[in-house]
Amino acid sequence: MSAILPLLGGLLLGRFATTRLAVGIQVALYAVAAAALIATAPDHGGSHTDGVLLSLVLAPLSALTFFIGWRWRRHAQRV
Repeated sequence: MSAILPLLGGLLLGRFATTRLAVGIQVALYAVAAAALIATAPDHGGSHTDGVLLSLVLAPLSALTFFIGWRWRRHAQRV
């Protein structure tokens, strides 16, 4: 559930926040989500290594959602 933070947050931050502020908040959201994934992986039948692997997959996805939000803002400004 914590993995939704950087995904949804990246989309909304890219759309509505200034770029400098959005990048900082996006990094913080990713750090919180990665720590939660790694720490709670054994509670869900995995290992800490599984949490690390999920965190590595989450990084480009959260960057992608931020980029989509940024493009959405640029498109809205042009129209």
